[in-house]
Amino acid sequence: MNSKVDEILDELDEVLDKARPVPFGGGKCLVDVDRLRELVDDVRLNMPHEIKEARLIAFDRERILNEAKSKSESIISQAEKRAQSIVSETEIAKEARKKAIEILTKAQNNAKEVKRNANEYVDNLMNSTEKFMNIALQDVRKKKGEIRDSRRAK
Repeated sequence: MNSKVDEILDELDEVLDKARPVPFGGGKCLVDVDRLRELVDDVRLNMPHEIKEARLIAFDRERILNEAKSKSESIISQAEKRAQSIVSETEIAKEARKKAIEILTKAQNNAKEVKRNANEYVDNLMNSTEKFMNIALQDVRKKKGEIRDSRRAK
């Protein structure tokens, strides 16, 4: 995990430790809101690259799926237009209809394949990101536990 983020989390804990209790507040405390906002902004600025990458992956997934859908619709539309322009009752027209159906089927299969591949690619990226995020979460929980333990030991 990013050591800068660890440092900021330590500062957040420090600010919380220094918080003054509110009389009759039922455990509520006064904190330096401006300092907390600064620290939260610092965390955002120092967020691990993998989190930013995960957001980009999710965005790319949608873009890829939309492009695949658009491409498949375009291919299907072109195949249908081609099929309509060839329609006739002659032998040539029958052959043309057969060819148009083949093109349409091929286009639909290609579109399905592109979409399947895009989904598989994005799914693999999301799984990798999820594994990383779980590890990062474990690190954060471990660090929080260490901080709590060190406060209790005082």
